[in-house]
Amino acid sequence: MFKKAILSLLAFSCFSMAADAAIILANQKNAAFPDTAEIRMRTSFAMQGMAAQTIETRLLSKGKEKSIAEIKSPLVNMRIIRNGGQISVTDLKTGEVLPSSMAGQQADALDINQGMGNAEDYFAPVREGSLWRLSPIDPAKATLFYSEEQKRVVKMRQTVQPGVFSETNIKYCDKTCTFPGTPASIEIATQISGQESAKVMLEIFSVQKPASIPDALFAMPKR
Repeated sequence: MFKKAILSLLAFSCFSMAADAAIILANQKNAAFPDTAEIRMRTSFAMQGMAAQTIETRLLSKGKEKSIAEIKSPLVNMRIIRNGGQISVTDLKTGEVLPSSMAGQQADALDINQGMGNAEDYFAPVREGSLWRLSPIDPAKATLFYSEEQKRVVKMRQTVQPGVFSETNIKYCDKTCTFPGTPASIEIATQISGQESAKVMLEIFSVQKPASIPDALFAMPKR
């Protein structure tokens, strides 16, 4: 009977820990931006031996199939339209229109939940300082660090390849934002052989939910 009680306790403990991982990932899904919104952001790139670059982006989306991204930097000034399976890029300096497969990239950069998987993909959460650490069963995946207070993953660490290490730090909007709990900034630092080689800082300045967006905005321009 004692042995059965121990086995039952172990089984309950394993279930509880799996449930914790499931709750963590369920809470993290609430960090996603609405699929109909206007988002303004700035992305800064800094690499060793190169001048820093800054890109300003305005992203307008209607559902999951329609979006417009206007991207401006010292080197690039373009509008990318996605409407279902159709994608186009317009060079705003020359007016030239080209087909492209780039349209999803800006929206994908904001989807920090991409690739996190399910509770079954992680070992049981372990307390590490003020955070909970979720180590992936697949060592190629990222380790997640979860804030119980914020109910969000605030850090990710990943070995991209031997000697190349990446760390992502995420800050979230507070209750004063239009969409509390969504990312306010995402910082990604890459190290090669222990030396920082690149840093990307994505800052979200505003997120608004437009009351009405006409479909005509997402019409493909003529080439």
